[in-house]
Amino acid sequence: MKVEKCIIPIAGRGTRFLPITKTVSKEMLPIVNIPTIMLLLKECLLSGIKEVIFVVGHHNYELVKSLFTKNDELNEFLKNDSKIELLNDLNEIIDNIKISYVFQDESIRGTAGALYAAKELIGKDEYFGVMFGDDLFDSKTPALKQLIDESLLHSCNVAGVGEVKKEVVSNYGVIKFKEDNIVDTIVEKPPIDEAPSNLAIKGRYILHSTFFANVLKNPVHNNNEYYLPEVLLSLNEETRAVVIEGNYFDIGSHLGFIKANIAFGLKDDTIKEQLKDYLKSVGD
Repeated sequence: MKVEKCIIPIAGRGTRFLPITKTVSKEMLPIVNIPTIMLLLKECLLSGIKEVIFVVGHHNYELVKSLFTKNDELNEFLKNDSKIELLNDLNEIIDNIKISYVFQDESIRGTAGALYAAKELIGKDEYFGVMFGDDLFDSKTPALKQLIDESLLHSCNVAGVGEVKKEVVSNYGVIKFKEDNIVDTIVEKPPIDEAPSNLAIKGRYILHSTFFANVLKNPVHNNNEYYLPEVLLSLNEETRAVVIEGNYFDIGSHLGFIKANIAFGLKDDTIKEQLKDYLKSVGD
């Protein structure tokens, strides 16, 4: 058993980041100088993923495709310039990951609907990864790799989770356990006093291809949306939860996006000392 494919839905409009997302796709917004979508693919590369399937919209297809296509003219322009090294990580991704694109069916929406659009590119008996672009991790072992290791060990579906503070638990899908990290159910946005744990879904999954057969069998919600957790639980297959080790950033929020830029900036040798000095001056 191998996990070599990953679906990344990016068909959303990123309306929380308007007006910039009127002209720039949200997943292109940079963490320091790296587009967020590139950080996700770097995580894929380090996790052993060989093919990434983007679920795109017509508003961002060409932009994303352009990023992950080599630009011979730019490479020629920079061939005698040290700045060409800034393209090394991007070129490594392009050279080692096959990238495919599918468009989401507007009549089958939601998190499960987005995955359903990629069903023809996943084998009939195959595990695959899922990453959501609002969830960014900085970890020693890539977040997706942590889930892959658990899936390989137990031959099961896996959901990536993280601890959240009790006072904000109602903002998340929260795990209720059976035993030994096996998921019993996922409670969506529970009242604080009814939350079964403080472990919430954090935008990473490993799923088996049987998932696709159950999508349209599940209840459809507002605006024709099908929810990934509901479909996963309807499979009656073992699903385990892995607490992802590493620093987590919700870059779908303004504050989380700023925090991620600060954290990654403090790891960048070219700016970290100046950034430290600035942060100290702000704190005074």
